[in-house]
Amino acid sequence: MRLQFVKQTFKQINVLLDFTKTLRYCPRNRNNQHKRDCKSEAEGAASGELTIHCTGAIFRTYNLGPQGKFSERILEKMKTKMSVRGFTGMVGPLAMAIFALGMNTPSLRAQAPAGAAPPLPLTAASMSGKTAENYYKKIEALKGIPATEVHPAMEYITTALGVGCGYCHVIGKFDLEDKREKHVARSMIAMTMALNKTVFDGKREITCYTCHHGVAKAAATLLLPGGKMPAEPTAAEIFPALDLTGFVNLDPRMSPSKAPATVMSGPAPMAKPAAAPAASLPSADAVFNKYVEALGGKAAIDKVTSIVHKGTVDMLVPAPPAPQGTPQPPPAMGTVAAELDVKSPKGVISVEFPVRGPAMMGFDGTIGWHNTPIREDTGDELRMVKEFGVKVPALDFKGDHTNVQVDATEKIGDRDVYRVVGTRKEGTAVLDRIYFDAQTGLLARTYTTMQSVLGSFPEETSYEDYREVSGLKVPFTVRVVSAEGNRTYKWSQVDANAPVDDAKFTKPTPPPPPMPRP
Repeated sequence: MRLQFVKQTFKQINVLLDFTKTLRYCPRNRNNQHKRDCKSEAEGAASGELTIHCTGAIFRTYNLGPQGKFSERILEKMKTKMSVRGFTGMVGPLAMAIFALGMNTPSLRAQAPAGAAPPLPLTAASMSGKTAENYYKKIEALKGIPATEVHPAMEYITTALGVGCGYCHVIGKFDLEDKREKHVARSMIAMTMALNKTVFDGKREITCYTCHHGVAKAAATLLLPGGKMPAEPTAAEIFPALDLTGFVNLDPRMSPSKAPATVMSGPAPMAKPAAAPAASLPSADAVFNKYVEALGGKAAIDKVTSIVHKGTVDMLVPAPPAPQGTPQPPPAMGTVAAELDVKSPKGVISVEFPVRGPAMMGFDGTIGWHNTPIREDTGDELRMVKEFGVKVPALDFKGDHTNVQVDATEKIGDRDVYRVVGTRKEGTAVLDRIYFDAQTGLLARTYTTMQSVLGSFPEETSYEDYREVSGLKVPFTVRVVSAEGNRTYKWSQVDANAPVDDAKFTKPTPPPPPMPRP
């Protein structure tokens, strides 16, 4: 009974702390002039239910049930029975409870369960088979998705909004609820998912990028060149009749697929011109056979067991760390040393940043990883990191895709190319495209997308300046166009069958935690 009382007391203390955060981060009144408007009420004393409200906002009801069980539900209506002053008056007695509990720490430890399991390591293996909420703390909007899909979703948000992790999260304490932006992001995720499910027949038509286009605050009106986003009035201020209170449910009849077949959008379509005779296209097998011969032949490819590329990369380079107390300068385009080591299926790429040291991504044959910070890749991020361990780009495209076919001829610069398309076998069944020079047979470009549950972003890679290395044609210039930043690798030295220590491909070991202060 005593342990149950302690649990309930701690829960009430946490509720109070949450309420103080509510006062600090009230979304309707951000200038700390709102405490007179925020209310709280104690309901259902027998069940220990405590409701927190704020004028014009929606907060939560916390329920301390039997056995110290803790649950919450979202409130949608304002209720007022007790003033903030009366509520904060409870802090004194609870502070005394905290003091009393602190005095009895040894006995509390004696009643606590022994041998509590340590937190799971953030590895792909530990995430396997788990949902997001069963692996991470404070999962709300993405409940039910595989734990391996959480980080790709976060990466997508950073790209779609042009922000870093710290925009929504407290770095190092990602489960904290201190930032209003995190709560807004959850609402936006729910909104886009509801629109896609209800209005677009479950297809992913609306994403973060639909409105944000790489900026944190989506524009509500057309911006002229050099213009800044104006502060738009609300619809209710412009047209009061549009203030539809309680309008929360989307009508499935809004879906375009539900429109009558006789309904036509826009003007009547013009008659289609007679189709020109289709150009004769080679088969996919013929294109890939020519690619193998252009590279130097199967014997030359098989003879190479490792390749070491050394040179430079033109990319956005982060500035050296700023002195404490001064803002960090933004990254700027620059040229830094780069190295790519391949020992298929293993691969690692390293970029040397001034002062900061190397930034590395690698694949050891099983695990994909980054070193800044040290973490493992999952979801579609893992698929893209695996590309660093590919000895010959796109050579395995047919094995990794279904319905592979040559579907068009295009121009890249002044060169004619064959476009080859295929649907991925693993992960999200989306279309990838690769392009081969119609004359030389060499790979000219690849196009793929990094998929997440919230959206995707494209990556296009061009291969140029092929030179022979130990009988194998290797591109010495590789241009990457990506939402995460464009990069141009220029290799000055490429060595085939050079010795490469397997330790290079192994995920770095995290540094030990700092020693506690005495």
